[in-house]
Amino acid sequence: MRRVAIWISVFLSLFVVAGLACAQSQDTILAKALPDGSSILTDGQSMTLYYFTMDANGKSASSGQVAKAWPAFYAASISVSSPLSANDFGSITRDDGSMQTTFHGWPLYYWFKDKAPGDMSGEGVGKVWYVVKAPAYTVMVATSLALGNYLVDGDGNSLYYFAKDSVGTSACNGDCIKNWPAFTASSFVLPSALKPSDFGTIMRPDGSSQVTYKGYPLYYWKKDGMRGDATGQGVGKVWSVVNPDKFAATAGLQG
Repeated sequence: MRRVAIWISVFLSLFVVAGLACAQSQDTILAKALPDGSSILTDGQSMTLYYFTMDANGKSASSGQVAKAWPAFYAASISVSSPLSANDFGSITRDDGSMQTTFHGWPLYYWFKDKAPGDMSGEGVGKVWYVVKAPAYTVMVATSLALGNYLVDGDGNSLYYFAKDSVGTSACNGDCIKNWPAFTASSFVLPSALKPSDFGTIMRPDGSSQVTYKGYPLYYWKKDGMRGDATGQGVGKVWSVVNPDKFAATAGLQG
């Protein structure tokens, strides 16, 4: 009987340890290295996590059949691997009352067609679903019904083009640059929809740098009060968001 009791005790201990490991795995977010040297976010079981371009405002726009195909990822408590920081993660309450984990304010999802750890078959689906990279994206693609696809920074803030600019030169100075602050970045991490060769930097007259897209400077609009806002679209008929699918600076506004 004593031997039986010992085996029962060992079995229960292993069961508890396995349960704790499983719970930890479910609440763990990993930075999984890819062959090209970049890293993507996965859960603790190496299942790929994605972002939805229509979520720039920090809320989930996924519902109905879309939500079934792209299940929300949620971890009640977050444990992360290097180089991730737990402070970059948060959570939101979805319209149905369920919870969802966010990264830099972007809700995180699975893709139902990813069957095994390491699968990334959701990358680029519909030009609105992309893997999430670490370190976080510098520039991302957002989508709205009114504007289509357009560029935002990694926190979902809209980026704009000034029709009076020319390649490599900003015509926005003085009060203009106070209202339309220059977008700056020290490096570029981009989703697959964007080409690294399309981005660069220029030196402004005051010695500061500014990010460019296809040679044209990018700006914020001071009246955009929240992530996902695009109230600068069409201002003065010379400011517009940047649609990467059809951007042509010489064509004027890019609605």
